[in-house]
Amino acid sequence: MNITDNQKSIPQYQEVLEELSAAISQTHSIAALFIDCSKIEKIERVFGKKIYHEILEKIHSVILDMKGRIIRSNDIIASLDVGSDEFLVFLSKKREDETFYPSDLETLCERVVTHLNKEIFSVVVPYLKGKPRINVGYAIILHNPVVRNERSLSKLVEDAKKMASFQEFRRLMRDKEKLQELILKESIRTLFQPIVDFVDKRVLGYEALTRGPAETEYENPYILFDAATETELVFELDCLCRKKALQNAKGLKAGLKLFINCMPSAVLDPTLEGTSLKTILEELHIKPQDLVIEITEREAIENYDLFKKSLKHYSNVGLSIAVDDTGSGYSSLETVVELKPHFVKLDMSLVRDIHKNILKQELIKAINGLSKKMNSAVIAEGIELVEEMETLKELGIRLGQGYLFAKPGASFPEVRNI
Repeated sequence: MNITDNQKSIPQYQEVLEELSAAISQTHSIAALFIDCSKIEKIERVFGKKIYHEILEKIHSVILDMKGRIIRSNDIIASLDVGSDEFLVFLSKKREDETFYPSDLETLCERVVTHLNKEIFSVVVPYLKGKPRINVGYAIILHNPVVRNERSLSKLVEDAKKMASFQEFRRLMRDKEKLQELILKESIRTLFQPIVDFVDKRVLGYEALTRGPAETEYENPYILFDAATETELVFELDCLCRKKALQNAKGLKAGLKLFINCMPSAVLDPTLEGTSLKTILEELHIKPQDLVIEITEREAIENYDLFKKSLKHYSNVGLSIAVDDTGSGYSSLETVVELKPHFVKLDMSLVRDIHKNILKQELIKAINGLSKKMNSAVIAEGIELVEEMETLKELGIRLGQGYLFAKPGASFPEVRNI
């Protein structure tokens, strides 16, 4: 069964098996690409199956739209199984007398990887924020008349999947080398963005934000930390970010708070232990009560009891705790309830167009009510419009940060008049 460009559904592999079997008998060989989009499964775990299926439908369209552009119009596209995020592209001959060779496939594979990562990134960015990292493998199978075509095709799929895993391993090793060099050279920048009390029109403090080298993909902090997580360098990168944030915080006005982001594993960092941290803060002339450790949700907290015990030395020193990205998924709300932080930071996805969305308003009301019971202050992230700020005021929120007040800058940017 051939798929036309106007169709927006992808058949299952079993549904095209008969057509493929006939093709391998006629052409004496067949080549395939294996497209692995399984990294998007995180969307289902965090945001639920409805959102996941909507994203998967969009990815189907992106893959089908490759026909006539990246791949040939009569190539056969199939999903590996029902509801699968893994796909197969069975390639037609280039010309009547010419088939694909491994060198051709490698070039095509690179083009498909580049195209899909770019197109699918724009689909998933509101949910994953970082790159989805689509992997593509390739393989060729020769017709063997003594072996069933179905068995040969199964071997083709298996080989293409193995090649996708190999390509993923190569990419991971390249990324690991780049990140190791970045960490050793300390090639990151710290920017600061004000957190504002927009009722009293005063600055509460500044959040220290990390950016990778300019004009590279690692300039995006989500891509930077996604790569660090994949290459098991997240602890090392996180430690470097805190180190640079504290170093660059010299000149912070007395009485203003400094928010620094930390992975949950930061509790193991010796530089955050009482004596070491006290020494650093004394050198920077920052009082412990003005430092806020902002726990980010990029890394799961598996045992809250142990984690809370590890946090005790922070409160003993006088530090405050904030939970980042609240409202972006189910786990962030659990973190708020378990940790009872001093500050609850609303994810920007919840704040965006809040003045137009009654359901978002009700969720923020609920979070604000819970925070009051815990004596926590709510901070809304990503405020860009006056209408968003005014709606948040009406909901009882008075603290926020975003482009409406100031963009992140290298030296404590001034807040715009609003």
